[in-house]
This record gives sequence, structure tokens and C-alpha cells, in this order.
Amino acid sequence: MEIIDDVYNRVVDEMSIEDAIKGLLFIKSKQESEIESIKYKIHKYEKKRSAEEAWYQSLSPLKRFFTGHAPSHHKAVEHLVNVKDRYIKIETIKRKIASLDEIISILEADPEKRELYLPSSIIKEMIASQKDEGPPR
Repeated sequence: MEIIDDVYNRVVDEMSIEDAIKGLLFIKSKQESEIESIKYKIHKYEKKRSAEEAWYQSLSPLKRFFTGHAPSHHKAVEHLVNVKDRYIKIETIKRKIASLDEIISILEADPEKRELYLPSSIIKEMIASQKDEGPPR
């Protein structure tokens, strides 16, 4: 089966359907682990934030007066960077995983397929995964 770049319409690689599915599944698992990593970072930030807030609330009013507390707009920017942007990245990765699932289902439905048009980013990841695993052929 020929792997064709969908932008330049040129043959980039040739591999069996099994190798293509294996490469796509590897990319999918890598993306899923990245989602888990991002979720862990969000959880870690929220835990830290709540601990800081609990500490601040436990202070006496006099100590609170002398203790610096970030203004609410700083907290909003921090939340935007540490939570909202990461959730947007997770949604982007989920869309990529959905497209990988579609490609895998197309390959499994038609095992006699001769050509497969893929975005260049996926092709690069497939080639990199083949180099990591060694020669599959």
C-alpha cells in the first residue's frame, strides 16, 4: 500500500496495511498518554492552588493584611494558562485521535486498499515510529 501526502499528492512511503495500522495505533497510544500527562498537570496545578488558598484563609486577619495575595486578574491569567489552554490542547488531541480512528477503520474495512492519503504530520510520526521500532520489514 502506498502512503501519499494529501497536500503534495506524492508517494512518501510504501508499507503493508498491517504496518500502517500498527503505526497509527502507536501514534494513537502516544497521543492518549499525552492527554493523561496534561490532565495530571492540570490536577497538580488545581491541588496547589487550593492548598495556597486554604493556607491564606487560615491566616489571621492581621497576617492576611501583611501577606501578599495575588490580584484576581493574576489568578485569572494563571488559570487561563494552566487550565483552560491545556483543556483546549486536550480537545485538539482528541480530534486527532478521532481522525486516526477513522483512518484505522477505513483500513480495516478495506484490506485491499492500494493508496492511503494522510496528512504530512501523521506521515512524519509514522516514519519516526518505524525508526524507533527498527526495520519492520
